[in-house]
Amino acid sequence: MSIATMIGFTAAPAMAAPARPAPVGPAGPAAAVARPVSPEAEFLIAVHQGNLAQITAGKLAAGKSENRTVRKLGKRIAAYHKKLDAQVKQAADALGVRLPAEPNSEQLALAGQYRAANAAGFDPLFIDTQLSSYERAAKLARLVLAVSEDPLIAKIVASATPVIEKNRAALAAARAALVRKQPRQ
Repeated sequence: MSIATMIGFTAAPAMAAPARPAPVGPAGPAAAVARPVSPEAEFLIAVHQGNLAQITAGKLAAGKSENRTVRKLGKRIAAYHKKLDAQVKQAADALGVRLPAEPNSEQLALAGQYRAANAAGFDPLFIDTQLSSYERAAKLARLVLAVSEDPLIAKIVASATPVIEKNRAALAAARAALVRKQPRQ
């Protein structure tokens, strides 16, 4: 069982599942997509795809939200995940892990929901899905630290953990402020 499967980690940083169906050749479906051979490889792939998704989500929030706090959070999330992805790419190169070029299909679908959301619906959708994503990321970080012995992975997780907690707290505060602003019925 994979790390990500053990914690139900799918809509946030994702696994190595292909974002598109495998091509079909004359002899039938193409060979199965290679799966990560280690928890470290699986982690790097998941975090990379999550970073790509978070960069997109952050940029969408920065440009689409009508709420100043959400716009600032979006900018902060996009900038942080761009920085984190540089570390992930460096570790993947060192460990010989090939990273996918795009987020997984669930992450792409969520970005589509962000793009399609109207002004009134964007902020609650963004805050709720991001908060859930950061909660899963915190779970994944704890699990990876427990099973990985690789110092590169430990360094990435150790540097990411305080930022995960800071962003979770900021998203929770934004959610509370959004709830306070909603008219009572």
